[in-house]
Amino acid sequence: MHHQLNFNFIGHDNFVNQNFSQPFVSRALTTYVAKFLTVLLNFTPEEAVYFLEVLAFFLIFEIFYFLGLNVRDQQFGIFATILLIFTIPWFAFLPRYMPLYFLYDTYALLANVIFLYFLRKGRFLPFALFLCFATLNRETSLIFCFMYFLVNFNSMSILKLSKRMGVLLVLWISIKLFLRYSFSEKGGEVYQDQYWSNIEFFLSMPYEIKNPIFFEPYYRFSFLTFPFIFLTPLFLRKHSSFLPLRMKKSLSVGYLILLIYLYTANIYEYRIFTEFLPIFILPIALIVRNLLK
Repeated sequence: MHHQLNFNFIGHDNFVNQNFSQPFVSRALTTYVAKFLTVLLNFTPEEAVYFLEVLAFFLIFEIFYFLGLNVRDQQFGIFATILLIFTIPWFAFLPRYMPLYFLYDTYALLANVIFLYFLRKGRFLPFALFLCFATLNRETSLIFCFMYFLVNFNSMSILKLSKRMGVLLVLWISIKLFLRYSFSEKGGEVYQDQYWSNIEFFLSMPYEIKNPIFFEPYYRFSFLTFPFIFLTPLFLRKHSSFLPLRMKKSLSVGYLILLIYLYTANIYEYRIFTEFLPIFILPIALIVRNLLK
């Protein structure tokens, strides 16, 4: 499995050399690392991209397994990891219209798993330091600042939590300002208002992207999969009562993700939900395991 670059849109050479526009170029961590591999290890741009992607997926599944092991036991770690493996294609690879799958998408998924591990361990300093790298990769790291607040609300003093949230937000804003300055000469927009386009996507048939009629119901149904199959059941008392408290408190971030993406993202680029799957795979795996028992 890999997130293929759309060669007509960017291509591996342009990706590694940052010859493309905002907002894509400001998600710069993987281009920095890929450039390092091409210069010092004589990788071709394509080899650098695929090497980093294979490495990322290995780390995603390995760390997620240990996360599941920490939540329950070895059997649960294996089950949760297999569930994640089979869920990713539905979000990342099946929607083939506008397949703008970039290397930073894979590393955003890896960042998600690492954030969850640090949240599980309750370690703030590694969480804050890693936020810098995750923000260099993609701005969606901001979601985990809010998630840190949700998980720790009522479990530490307001003053202490406020100070830590201040540190996280300052780090995030600083990295974004650095990226904005670094790529100020690039064209394009850092943020785009997509709410009206997304409303048209749900209301019109066919939508302006001129997709074949077959894909119109598919994309609408796929979008509804996230809130109604993955999120809503988690809030039912009979399902959530036995979930660990930290895990339960983090679930509402899913609806925040939906609201943000409805405003800033093209919903038909369904890959955008992939990076947040680990947040919900763990409680779903717990619920399924409990039902099977």
